[in-house]
Amino acid sequence: MFFTINENNLQLNEIQEFSSKSRAILLSSDNKILLANYGGIFLLPGGKVDNLESPKEAIIRELKEETGIGYMECELNYMACLKYYQKDYPKRDSSFCNRLLKTYYFTGKLKKINLDSQNLTDKEREGNFHFALFDLEHIEQIVLNNNSNNPRNIYFQKEFLTIFNIYRKLTFK
Repeated sequence: MFFTINENNLQLNEIQEFSSKSRAILLSSDNKILLANYGGIFLLPGGKVDNLESPKEAIIRELKEETGIGYMECELNYMACLKYYQKDYPKRDSSFCNRLLKTYYFTGKLKKINLDSQNLTDKEREGNFHFALFDLEHIEQIVLNNNSNNPRNIYFQKEFLTIFNIYRKLTFK
């Protein structure tokens, strides 16, 4: 399944940056979802799809790096791909660009996090990367009420709320 957010009706010729990511909705045995807080922004665990890497290979690698948990391909199920056209996206270097972010989402059961096996990047450590579990009933409000001064927060909120609504529709039919 593919979904698109394109509120500004950006055309491909207006896009200056293309990016692909993989993220996971990991549900605990007591129906809580794992969120990362990185740079003051709540997001699902995952990250960039590297060159020559499939989205599933990327999420398996990212989960191992961020949580210390080794997942096998059969433990993560593809859910959807979200294409998000972002006008004037604020980059870390304080410049802006129009970008197209394609994020592949997977679902799975949360295993025990192994912080001793984490392999965070320097940026993640500097950004106080950490995890928390949130109840399904409250997760939207937690994300929406995050008053981070990070200028990218609004983009992550929109992306999360869109994919969480898709997840709810698929899971709670």
